[in-house]
Amino acid sequence: MIVLKGRLIDGNGNAPIENGLVAVEGNIITYAGRSNEFKVPPTAQIIEVPDGTIMPGFIEGHCHLGLGDNYFRWFNEHVFNKVIRAERDMEDLLNGGFTSLRECGGMSNYLKSAWNDGLIHGPRIFSAGKSISQTNGHADAIRDFPIEMGQNLTRAFSTYLADGVSEVRKAARMQLREGADFLKIMGTGGFADQGNSVHRREYSHAELRAFVEEAEKWGTYVSAHCHGLNGIRACVNAGVKSIEHASYIDAETCEKLMAIDGWIVPTLATGYRARMNLDRCTPWLREKMLSSYDQKLEHLHLAKKMGVTIAFGADFGGGGGEVTPFIYNGLEFPLLVEEGGLSPMEAIMAATKTNARLIFSEKTLGTLEQGKLADIVVAKGNPLTNIKLLAEQKNIKVVMLDGKKNRLINTAVYPGKALNALPGQQK
Repeated sequence: MIVLKGRLIDGNGNAPIENGLVAVEGNIITYAGRSNEFKVPPTAQIIEVPDGTIMPGFIEGHCHLGLGDNYFRWFNEHVFNKVIRAERDMEDLLNGGFTSLRECGGMSNYLKSAWNDGLIHGPRIFSAGKSISQTNGHADAIRDFPIEMGQNLTRAFSTYLADGVSEVRKAARMQLREGADFLKIMGTGGFADQGNSVHRREYSHAELRAFVEEAEKWGTYVSAHCHGLNGIRACVNAGVKSIEHASYIDAETCEKLMAIDGWIVPTLATGYRARMNLDRCTPWLREKMLSSYDQKLEHLHLAKKMGVTIAFGADFGGGGGEVTPFIYNGLEFPLLVEEGGLSPMEAIMAATKTNARLIFSEKTLGTLEQGKLADIVVAKGNPLTNIKLLAEQKNIKVVMLDGKKNRLINTAVYPGKALNALPGQQK
């Protein structure tokens, strides 16, 4: 038995227990509560947490393994290189306290079996497979290259182009055939694609309904990349439950999204990091980022006020990118609080209990409760009084994934790269 003793945040939104205790037998939590109500066996391995906080393992709700932020390299680099980058990305996520990930377009369909067999190390994987886009849509991002490059399996591992209802149904079925847990589509243009407005709607109602119908037949849901209001409205009206980014959502659409038990994943960290590193962004990304972030925050505040479920996701691509390396995923915590208007507890719950729902794991993950899997994070200090502590890997002291423990004391990842762009600080 492993016993962790210290301040306990259980993920349910309850007040922290200052003298808390979590007991783990094998890979299962057998007790989580007050330390004076549990008799510790003499053979137990005890981890004392004198100046820290015990929490459920974090769940990264929107990421792209192995991509990086050099969009031209997507097609110039062989998929074998991307696999190696993705494995490093997963290690970085785990070092930051993320014990599960939800990939919204990438190679994780092909990584899940390797993870299940113990061949790669990192968070458990919940995958959308490839992002599905219309021709000339957001995932058809780099129009300087021939369209055939986007269909080259050795280069473009993250994109599937489909037009018309029949192609849409086949694309959805192909991702599900390859092991996708949900579907990811492009509902509007985006920031990181060439010559495409974020306000441009993509896919017709009939095409969107085809995606939703195929997902529902498989017992799952559709997530949609959406910035502009027209695209958000179209997706929600078609039954899309997960709206990624939701930059220009309005009150009417918030109500409709709540009516279908949906949620938004605002992905603040990517925009924030991009603005702090504009000199490293592609020209079209630089131009777009300068014009939208404040509006996105305004609409996020509206959604929160109306009671929309807000999930946690940084939208990072990792892979050695300068703008979106996975070492910075925890930056989403202080951004959700200081710029998004969530409380520290709400931000923690977004990355734990809420995101467990997104990956169909409410019964096994997301909270520290008896009978759940032992995914546990120990962070330095008290994140309820200083949420910025969760933004840096050096403050994550212990990560337990499925009952297996890793000590991460003063971990030096990406030496020389300091997190100097926290909210309220100048770069």
